[in-house]
Amino acid sequence: MGGAFSAIIVLICLVFLPIVTQFFEYKITDMKFYFRDWLDNEPELNSSIVMVNLDDYSKIESGKPFWPYSYYASVIDKVTSGNPTSLGIDIIFTNSVDTSGWGQLVSTLGESFLAVNPYLAKFGDSNNPIDINLHEDIFSELSMDELSKANPDLIKHIVDIPYKSQIEVMENSSGIGFVNIETDQDGILRRLPLVAEINGMLAPHFILKLLCDHLQYELGKIELINKRTLVFHDFPMGDENRDVTIPLDGNGNMVINYVSFDKIQNLRKSKKFTSVSAWDIMNSRPYDYKERTVIFGDNSSTVKEYSLTPMDGHLSNQLIFATVMSNIMNDDFIQPSRSIISTLFLAIFISFFIFLSKQVNVFKFGIIAGSSLIVYFVFNFLIFNFFGVLIPVLLVMIPLFVSLSYMLIFLIYESQVKMGVLEGSLSSFLSPPLMEKIKNNPDMLKLGGERKRISVLFSDIVSFTNFTDKADPAEVQAVLEEYFADMAAIIFKNNGIVDKYLGDGILAFFENPPDGVTSAQASVKTAMEMKKKAEELDKKYKEQKRFPFAICVGIATGYAKVGNIGPPEKVDYTIIGSVVNKAARLDGPGDPGDILMDEDTYHFVKDDYDISDFGSHALKGFDKEIQIYLLK
Repeated sequence: MGGAFSAIIVLICLVFLPIVTQFFEYKITDMKFYFRDWLDNEPELNSSIVMVNLDDYSKIESGKPFWPYSYYASVIDKVTSGNPTSLGIDIIFTNSVDTSGWGQLVSTLGESFLAVNPYLAKFGDSNNPIDINLHEDIFSELSMDELSKANPDLIKHIVDIPYKSQIEVMENSSGIGFVNIETDQDGILRRLPLVAEINGMLAPHFILKLLCDHLQYELGKIELINKRTLVFHDFPMGDENRDVTIPLDGNGNMVINYVSFDKIQNLRKSKKFTSVSAWDIMNSRPYDYKERTVIFGDNSSTVKEYSLTPMDGHLSNQLIFATVMSNIMNDDFIQPSRSIISTLFLAIFISFFIFLSKQVNVFKFGIIAGSSLIVYFVFNFLIFNFFGVLIPVLLVMIPLFVSLSYMLIFLIYESQVKMGVLEGSLSSFLSPPLMEKIKNNPDMLKLGGERKRISVLFSDIVSFTNFTDKADPAEVQAVLEEYFADMAAIIFKNNGIVDKYLGDGILAFFENPPDGVTSAQASVKTAMEMKKKAEELDKKYKEQKRFPFAICVGIATGYAKVGNIGPPEKVDYTIIGSVVNKAARLDGPGDPGDILMDEDTYHFVKDDYDISDFGSHALKGFDKEIQIYLLK
């Protein structure tokens, strides 16, 4: 029952939870980045990447909030003089009202012929093809790179190009790439589309084209295997060439493996990462950019080329691009897990807990279940920190929590039902006070006994054997049921315990409370009430033409072993000792209706009742005669 319901919960959660919990899952992912930063286990920025920034400092120092084309040309010329391997210009150059310096810019780009220029693409339905006639310039540039073929159903499809540089700029550049940045639903940038499909070709992102130029790597060697796998065949990695697999999120995006801003600042101070202002480039001798790639972009506050990131608020897009390029060159990726991984985790957990629920009690199950949720949460963070694997937290924890809650409630209900059955069974033998003791202290039910001073009461029906020989078994059963029920009620009322029923006999005992010695008084009071009840039954049975009904009662007080005694297969809460045998023998010497007691019992009750000396008698099992007293 519990397992089937848990499976239904899991199925419902897998369908609906991703929609409901996505926002919170994003926030947990951000926490993982912070946790990794705290452990100082972040990725590195590749030192071969240089950032040239058209920042606020450059605009203030130049006195020009909007730079003329000649200034851009000057920066590009200085950078080119440093002999970089590639130059990415994250600025879309279009004709403006002020065209002064435009020719200089185009000329400088042509002389350099290193620049990778951006264009802005519009993604859409794969059934909606792009109008080739409107973008012949783009297709002309892309065709030069001999791009791989792409299935539009596996990757983002470009349906239009709303924003691009002038044709003169593209013709004098080494290539082009789209610069799309897509944030998640909460407005935070966590992933980037490295490639997209355009007219059956696998078009590169701006930074991918820049990286390929830097490494002199052919774009045609890139293969899109499926929605989650992009492979760079024979990719240069240090001193060797090998296949590099880039994990995608199922929507054509690479999850950005961010570096904290504090670490970036430390890398800059230690000169392991270079980021300089465009104004400084213009007004200094050329820097040495040999075997390095340069990203030149406008990250001033007026342009607002910033994106909100998981860790450090807003970062410039150029810095984010540098991070993604470093991820690729360092082969250091975040691996988004497939939904089947979450399903597998759930299946393992649920199966384990269904098994566990049948092996342990409710308390242990609750402790283990709660601990398992905590362990999974910690494990999820650790596997991200050390292996870069991004496994959903809530998609597993919420259905698991709901399932465990249901199973826990079910187990509690089941245990209460069992407890009710057990309590109902025990209530036939134990007094209400003892039942309360056991419920409050279950250790009383553990195997073993304790030596206690108690009073034992034994009663049986006079001449019952003759009655059973003559009466119908159903009648015998009816008499016994009524007799046992009435007598047990009296025993329980006086805080006694029914040890067992022996044919027509009842063996009961009375314990002393912690603050007194009252077992003898309780046993004698019980015996008197039982005798009175027997007289009532005798009158009733005589009217029914049945046999004369009377009982004999023996009471003995002494020490006995009290507790759960017996083999593991059959444990009884019972009493052991000679006082038990004495009580059973005491009802023999008397007449029907007599209540006989030993000397120890007499000692405690002699002042409260009318008791006579019954003399000394030899009882079976005892070497010496036993002094007996009769309650009148």
